[in-house]
Amino acid sequence: MHLIAKPLLKWFDQFGRHSLPWQASKNSPINPYFVWLSEIMLQQTQVTTVIGYFNNFIRHFPDLTALANADEDAVLAQWAGLGYYARARNLRKCAKIVVTQYQGEFPKEIKAMIALPGIGESTAGAILSISFGQNHAILDGNVKRVLARYHQVKGHYGQSTTLKDLWHLARQYTPDTRNADYTQAIMDLGATLCTRSKPDCANCPLAAHCQAKKHGTQSEYPNLKPKKIKPMRETAMLIYRNKSGGVYLEKRPEKGIWGGLWSLVECENDAKIIAKMIAEFDTSAHIQQKLPMIKHSFTHFHLMISPIIVACTNTSKSFQSIAELKVGLPAPVKKILAQLG
Repeated sequence: MHLIAKPLLKWFDQFGRHSLPWQASKNSPINPYFVWLSEIMLQQTQVTTVIGYFNNFIRHFPDLTALANADEDAVLAQWAGLGYYARARNLRKCAKIVVTQYQGEFPKEIKAMIALPGIGESTAGAILSISFGQNHAILDGNVKRVLARYHQVKGHYGQSTTLKDLWHLARQYTPDTRNADYTQAIMDLGATLCTRSKPDCANCPLAAHCQAKKHGTQSEYPNLKPKKIKPMRETAMLIYRNKSGGVYLEKRPEKGIWGGLWSLVECENDAKIIAKMIAEFDTSAHIQQKLPMIKHSFTHFHLMISPIIVACTNTSKSFQSIAELKVGLPAPVKKILAQLG
Protein backbone atom coordinates (compact mmCIF):
# COMPACT_ATOMS: atom_id res chain seq x y z
CA MET A 1 0.00 0.00 0.00
CA HIS A 2 1.36 3.42 -0.96
CA LEU A 3 2.97 5.98 1.30
CA ILE A 4 -0.22 8.07 1.38
CA ALA A 5 -2.84 5.34 1.69
CA LYS A 6 -1.49 3.50 4.74
CA PRO A 7 -1.30 6.44 7.19
CA LEU A 8 -4.42 7.98 5.73
CA LEU A 9 -6.51 4.84 6.29
CA LYS A 10 -5.13 4.46 9.80
CA TRP A 11 -6.19 8.04 10.54
CA PHE A 12 -9.57 7.49 8.91
CA ASP A 13 -10.34 4.45 11.04
CA GLN A 14 -9.92 6.55 14.16
CA PHE A 15 -10.88 10.08 13.15
CA GLY A 16 -12.80 9.88 9.88
CA ARG A 17 -16.48 10.68 9.54
CA HIS A 18 -18.48 7.46 9.83
CA SER A 19 -21.97 8.64 10.73
CA LEU A 20 -23.01 10.87 7.85
CA PRO A 21 -26.63 10.16 6.83
CA TRP A 22 -25.67 8.72 3.44
CA GLN A 23 -23.07 6.32 4.81
CA ALA A 24 -23.57 2.66 5.66
CA SER A 25 -24.13 1.74 9.30
CA LYS A 26 -24.51 -1.41 11.38
CA ASN A 27 -28.24 -1.32 10.74
CA SER A 28 -28.23 -0.36 7.06
CA PRO A 29 -26.01 -1.30 4.11
CA ILE A 30 -24.64 1.25 1.69
CA ASN A 31 -27.35 2.76 -0.50
CA PRO A 32 -26.06 3.78 -3.98
CA TYR A 33 -28.96 6.24 -4.33
CA PHE A 34 -27.89 8.00 -1.12
CA VAL A 35 -24.24 8.01 -2.21
CA TRP A 36 -25.10 9.48 -5.62
CA LEU A 37 -27.42 12.12 -4.13
CA SER A 38 -24.84 13.17 -1.54
CA GLU A 39 -22.06 13.41 -4.12
CA ILE A 40 -24.17 15.69 -6.31
CA MET A 41 -25.18 17.85 -3.34
CA LEU A 42 -21.59 18.08 -2.15
CA GLN A 43 -20.45 19.64 -5.41
CA GLN A 44 -19.71 23.28 -4.54
CA THR A 45 -21.35 22.80 -1.11
CA GLN A 46 -20.00 21.94 2.36
CA VAL A 47 -21.07 18.87 4.33
CA THR A 48 -22.58 20.92 7.17
CA THR A 49 -24.95 22.57 4.71
CA VAL A 50 -25.71 19.40 2.77
CA ILE A 51 -26.81 17.25 5.73
CA GLY A 52 -30.07 19.15 6.32
CA TYR A 53 -30.90 19.33 2.62
CA PHE A 54 -30.09 15.64 2.16
CA ASN A 55 -32.33 14.50 5.02
CA ASN A 56 -35.18 16.67 3.79
CA PHE A 57 -34.73 15.54 0.18
CA ILE A 58 -34.93 11.83 0.94
CA ARG A 59 -38.04 12.40 3.04
CA HIS A 60 -39.73 13.68 -0.11
CA PHE A 61 -37.97 11.35 -2.57
CA PRO A 62 -36.86 8.23 -0.66
CA ASP A 63 -35.62 6.31 -3.70
CA LEU A 64 -34.79 6.56 -7.38
CA THR A 65 -38.30 5.71 -8.51
CA ALA A 66 -39.86 8.43 -6.35
CA LEU A 67 -37.42 10.97 -7.76
CA ALA A 68 -37.89 9.81 -11.34
CA ASN A 69 -41.67 10.17 -11.01
CA ALA A 70 -41.53 13.54 -9.27
CA ASP A 71 -42.59 16.81 -10.85
CA GLU A 72 -39.68 19.13 -11.67
CA ASP A 73 -41.12 21.93 -9.56
CA ALA A 74 -41.38 19.60 -6.58
CA VAL A 75 -37.71 18.65 -6.93
CA LEU A 76 -36.58 22.25 -7.32
CA ALA A 77 -38.64 23.27 -4.29
CA GLN A 78 -36.60 20.90 -2.10
CA TRP A 79 -33.35 22.05 -3.71
CA ALA A 80 -34.01 25.79 -3.41
CA GLY A 81 -31.18 27.45 -1.51
CA LEU A 82 -28.44 24.99 -2.51
CA GLY A 83 -27.75 26.87 -5.74
CA TYR A 84 -26.40 25.53 -9.04
CA TYR A 85 -29.92 24.42 -9.95
CA ALA A 86 -28.84 22.45 -13.00
CA ARG A 87 -27.74 19.84 -10.44
CA ALA A 88 -31.34 19.33 -9.32
CA ARG A 89 -32.70 19.13 -12.87
CA ASN A 90 -29.97 16.65 -13.79
CA LEU A 91 -30.77 14.57 -10.71
CA ARG A 92 -34.30 14.06 -11.94
CA LYS A 93 -33.18 13.39 -15.52
CA CYS A 94 -30.58 10.91 -14.29
CA ALA A 95 -33.12 9.11 -12.08
CA LYS A 96 -35.47 8.72 -15.03
CA ILE A 97 -32.71 7.19 -17.17
CA VAL A 98 -31.56 4.78 -14.45
CA VAL A 99 -35.14 3.65 -13.79
CA THR A 100 -36.12 3.23 -17.45
CA GLN A 101 -32.85 2.04 -19.01
CA TYR A 102 -31.09 0.28 -16.14
CA GLN A 103 -34.06 -1.20 -14.26
CA GLY A 104 -33.48 1.10 -11.31
CA GLU A 105 -29.88 0.00 -10.72
CA PHE A 106 -26.92 2.31 -11.36
CA PRO A 107 -24.61 1.05 -14.11
CA LYS A 108 -21.37 -0.37 -12.74
CA GLU A 109 -19.16 0.70 -15.64
CA ILE A 110 -17.52 4.09 -15.31
CA LYS A 111 -18.15 5.10 -18.95
CA ALA A 112 -21.86 4.42 -18.57
CA MET A 113 -21.90 6.29 -15.29
CA ILE A 114 -20.18 9.34 -16.77
CA ALA A 115 -22.72 9.34 -19.62
CA LEU A 116 -25.52 10.04 -17.13
CA PRO A 117 -26.65 13.69 -16.70
CA GLY A 118 -24.70 15.65 -14.11
CA ILE A 119 -22.04 13.00 -13.45
CA GLY A 120 -18.40 13.69 -14.26
CA GLU A 121 -15.37 11.44 -13.86
CA SER A 122 -14.70 12.27 -10.21
CA THR A 123 -18.33 11.91 -9.15
CA ALA A 124 -18.62 8.64 -11.08
CA GLY A 125 -15.46 7.36 -9.41
CA ALA A 126 -16.75 8.25 -5.96
CA ILE A 127 -20.11 6.55 -6.53
CA LEU A 128 -18.58 3.36 -7.93
CA SER A 129 -15.89 3.28 -5.27
CA ILE A 130 -18.07 3.93 -2.23
CA SER A 131 -21.13 1.99 -3.43
CA PHE A 132 -19.51 -0.98 -5.13
CA GLY A 133 -15.90 -1.02 -3.92
CA GLN A 134 -14.47 -0.47 -7.38
CA ASN A 135 -10.96 0.87 -7.82
CA HIS A 136 -11.49 4.37 -9.20
CA ALA A 137 -9.69 7.61 -8.38
CA ILE A 138 -11.55 10.76 -7.42
CA LEU A 139 -10.57 14.42 -7.67
CA ASP A 140 -13.05 16.68 -5.91
CA GLY A 141 -12.10 20.04 -4.40
CA ASN A 142 -10.85 18.50 -1.15
CA VAL A 143 -8.63 15.97 -2.91
CA LYS A 144 -7.23 18.64 -5.22
CA ARG A 145 -6.22 20.69 -2.19
CA VAL A 146 -4.57 17.74 -0.41
CA LEU A 147 -2.55 16.67 -3.46
CA ALA A 148 -1.64 20.23 -4.47
CA ARG A 149 -0.13 20.84 -1.03
CA TYR A 150 1.44 17.41 -0.70
CA HIS A 151 3.43 17.91 -3.90
CA GLN A 152 3.36 21.72 -4.18
CA VAL A 153 1.65 21.37 -7.55
CA LYS A 154 1.96 24.72 -9.28
CA GLY A 155 -0.86 26.40 -11.16
CA HIS A 156 -4.58 26.71 -10.57
CA TYR A 157 -6.50 23.51 -11.26
CA GLY A 158 -8.70 25.39 -13.69
CA GLN A 159 -5.68 25.07 -16.01
CA SER A 160 -5.66 21.86 -18.03
CA THR A 161 -1.99 21.03 -17.36
CA THR A 162 -2.43 21.41 -13.60
CA LEU A 163 -5.61 19.34 -13.62
CA LYS A 164 -3.85 16.64 -15.65
CA ASP A 165 -1.02 16.52 -13.08
CA LEU A 166 -3.50 16.21 -10.21
CA TRP A 167 -5.41 13.42 -11.93
CA HIS A 168 -2.13 11.56 -12.45
CA LEU A 169 -1.37 11.82 -8.73
CA ALA A 170 -4.92 10.86 -7.74
CA ARG A 171 -4.73 7.67 -9.80
CA GLN A 172 -1.20 6.92 -8.60
CA TYR A 173 -2.18 7.04 -4.92
CA THR A 174 -5.51 5.20 -5.15
CA PRO A 175 -4.91 1.78 -3.52
CA ASP A 176 -6.07 -1.62 -4.75
CA THR A 177 -7.48 -2.53 -1.35
CA ARG A 178 -9.98 -0.65 0.86
CA ASN A 179 -10.68 1.66 -2.04
CA ALA A 180 -14.06 2.82 -0.68
CA ASP A 181 -12.50 3.76 2.66
CA TYR A 182 -9.61 5.52 0.96
CA THR A 183 -12.01 7.54 -1.19
CA GLN A 184 -13.90 8.71 1.89
CA ALA A 185 -10.68 9.21 3.86
CA ILE A 186 -8.97 11.58 1.45
CA MET A 187 -12.18 13.63 1.11
CA ASP A 188 -12.47 13.76 4.90
CA LEU A 189 -8.85 14.85 5.26
CA GLY A 190 -9.40 17.80 2.96
CA ALA A 191 -12.69 18.72 4.62
CA THR A 192 -11.56 18.50 8.24
CA LEU A 193 -7.77 19.01 8.47
CA CYS A 194 -6.32 20.16 5.14
CA THR A 195 -8.78 23.03 4.96
CA ARG A 196 -8.52 26.11 2.78
CA SER A 197 -7.40 28.32 5.64
CA LYS A 198 -5.54 27.37 8.81
CA PRO A 199 -4.90 23.71 7.95
CA ASP A 200 -4.37 21.51 11.02
CA CYS A 201 -0.99 20.13 10.00
CA ALA A 202 -0.17 19.03 13.55
CA ASN A 203 -2.81 16.30 13.34
CA CYS A 204 -2.45 15.47 9.65
CA PRO A 205 -1.36 11.88 8.95
CA LEU A 206 0.43 13.01 5.77
CA ALA A 207 2.38 15.91 7.31
CA ALA A 208 5.70 14.03 7.47
CA HIS A 209 6.09 14.00 3.68
CA CYS A 210 3.96 17.01 2.71
CA GLN A 211 6.05 19.47 0.70
CA ALA A 212 3.91 22.47 1.62
CA LYS A 213 4.28 21.62 5.32
CA LYS A 214 8.03 21.14 4.87
CA HIS A 215 8.48 24.53 3.21
CA GLY A 216 5.82 26.43 5.15
CA THR A 217 3.87 27.19 1.98
CA GLN A 218 0.45 25.80 2.96
CA SER A 219 -1.24 29.14 2.33
CA GLU A 220 0.16 29.25 -1.22
CA TYR A 221 -1.35 25.95 -2.34
CA PRO A 222 -3.48 25.31 -4.25
CA ASN A 223 -2.42 28.35 -6.28
CA LEU A 224 -5.28 30.82 -6.43
CA LYS A 225 -7.10 31.60 -9.61
CA PRO A 226 -6.21 35.13 -10.77
CA LYS A 227 -8.83 37.43 -9.31
CA LYS A 228 -11.21 39.30 -11.56
CA ILE A 229 -13.36 42.19 -10.41
CA LYS A 230 -16.96 41.05 -10.54
CA PRO A 231 -19.15 43.29 -12.66
CA MET A 232 -22.27 44.82 -11.12
CA ARG A 233 -25.64 44.39 -12.78
CA GLU A 234 -29.04 45.86 -11.95
CA THR A 235 -32.57 44.60 -12.33
CA ALA A 236 -36.03 45.50 -11.12
CA MET A 237 -38.30 42.78 -9.75
CA LEU A 238 -41.98 43.56 -10.07
CA ILE A 239 -44.07 42.11 -7.27
CA TYR A 240 -47.51 41.99 -8.83
CA ARG A 241 -50.08 41.56 -6.01
CA ASN A 242 -53.84 41.20 -6.27
CA LYS A 243 -56.42 42.34 -3.71
CA SER A 244 -56.10 39.04 -1.82
CA GLY A 245 -52.35 39.50 -1.36
CA GLY A 246 -51.43 36.83 -3.90
CA VAL A 247 -48.33 37.27 -6.05
CA TYR A 248 -47.71 36.61 -9.71
CA LEU A 249 -44.73 34.36 -10.48
CA GLU A 250 -43.34 33.04 -13.72
CA LYS A 251 -41.18 29.99 -14.36
CA ARG A 252 -37.69 30.79 -15.57
CA PRO A 253 -36.16 28.96 -18.54
CA GLU A 254 -33.91 26.02 -17.73
CA LYS A 255 -30.82 27.72 -19.12
CA GLY A 256 -29.37 30.69 -17.29
CA ILE A 257 -29.47 31.73 -13.65
CA TRP A 258 -32.12 30.19 -11.40
CA GLY A 259 -32.98 27.78 -14.21
CA GLY A 260 -36.39 26.18 -13.77
CA LEU A 261 -37.27 28.12 -10.63
CA TRP A 262 -40.29 30.39 -10.20
CA SER A 263 -39.47 34.06 -9.90
CA LEU A 264 -40.86 37.58 -10.02
CA VAL A 265 -41.13 39.43 -13.30
CA GLU A 266 -37.86 41.19 -14.09
CA CYS A 267 -37.02 44.16 -16.27
CA GLU A 268 -34.39 46.83 -16.66
CA ASN A 269 -34.29 49.15 -13.69
CA ASP A 270 -35.51 52.17 -15.65
CA ALA A 271 -38.63 54.20 -14.78
CA LYS A 272 -40.02 54.27 -18.34
CA ILE A 273 -39.42 50.57 -18.92
CA ILE A 274 -40.95 49.69 -15.56
CA ALA A 275 -44.05 51.79 -16.34
CA LYS A 276 -44.39 50.12 -19.75
CA MET A 277 -44.07 46.62 -18.24
CA ILE A 278 -46.71 47.38 -15.60
CA ALA A 279 -49.14 48.83 -18.16
CA GLU A 280 -48.75 45.76 -20.38
CA PHE A 281 -49.46 43.48 -17.44
CA ASP A 282 -52.46 45.40 -16.09
CA THR A 283 -53.60 48.79 -17.39
CA SER A 284 -55.13 49.67 -14.01
CA ALA A 285 -52.12 48.59 -11.94
CA HIS A 286 -50.00 51.09 -10.04
CA ILE A 287 -46.80 51.10 -8.00
CA GLN A 288 -47.67 50.70 -4.34
CA GLN A 289 -44.25 50.61 -2.72
CA LYS A 290 -40.55 50.37 -3.52
CA LEU A 291 -38.65 48.07 -1.17
CA PRO A 292 -34.96 48.50 -0.23
CA MET A 293 -32.49 47.32 -2.82
CA ILE A 294 -31.04 43.81 -2.36
CA LYS A 295 -27.56 42.67 -3.38
CA HIS A 296 -27.20 39.07 -4.54
CA SER A 297 -23.82 37.69 -5.59
CA PHE A 298 -23.18 35.01 -8.18
CA THR A 299 -19.87 33.40 -9.11
CA HIS A 300 -19.23 35.84 -11.93
CA PHE A 301 -21.18 38.98 -11.04
CA HIS A 302 -23.13 40.90 -8.39
CA LEU A 303 -26.80 41.59 -8.95
CA MET A 304 -28.51 44.63 -7.45
CA ILE A 305 -32.26 44.02 -7.20
CA SER A 306 -34.86 46.75 -6.84
CA PRO A 307 -38.10 45.12 -5.59
CA ILE A 308 -41.26 47.06 -6.51
CA ILE A 309 -44.71 46.15 -5.18
CA VAL A 310 -47.38 46.67 -7.83
CA ALA A 311 -51.07 46.64 -6.90
CA CYS A 312 -53.18 44.86 -9.53
CA THR A 313 -56.85 44.38 -10.33
CA ASN A 314 -56.34 42.09 -13.32
CA THR A 315 -58.16 38.81 -12.64
CA SER A 316 -57.11 37.03 -15.82
CA LYS A 317 -53.64 36.28 -14.42
CA SER A 318 -52.79 33.47 -12.02
CA PHE A 319 -51.78 34.75 -8.59
CA GLN A 320 -50.46 32.49 -5.84
CA SER A 321 -50.79 32.70 -2.08
CA ILE A 322 -47.39 33.37 -0.50
CA ALA A 323 -48.19 31.14 2.47
CA GLU A 324 -49.06 28.20 0.22
CA LEU A 325 -46.16 28.35 -2.24
CA LYS A 326 -44.68 24.90 -2.90
CA VAL A 327 -42.34 25.68 -5.77
CA GLY A 328 -38.63 26.38 -5.98
CA LEU A 329 -37.78 30.06 -5.51
CA PRO A 330 -34.45 31.88 -5.90
CA ALA A 331 -32.96 32.93 -2.56
CA PRO A 332 -33.45 36.70 -3.10
CA VAL A 333 -37.08 36.15 -4.17
CA LYS A 334 -37.68 34.21 -0.95
CA LYS A 335 -36.18 37.11 0.95
CA ILE A 336 -38.39 39.60 -0.85
CA LEU A 337 -41.60 37.63 -0.35
CA ALA A 338 -40.77 37.12 3.33
CA GLN A 339 -41.01 40.90 3.78
CA LEU A 340 -44.56 40.96 2.48
CA GLY A 341 -46.06 38.77 5.19
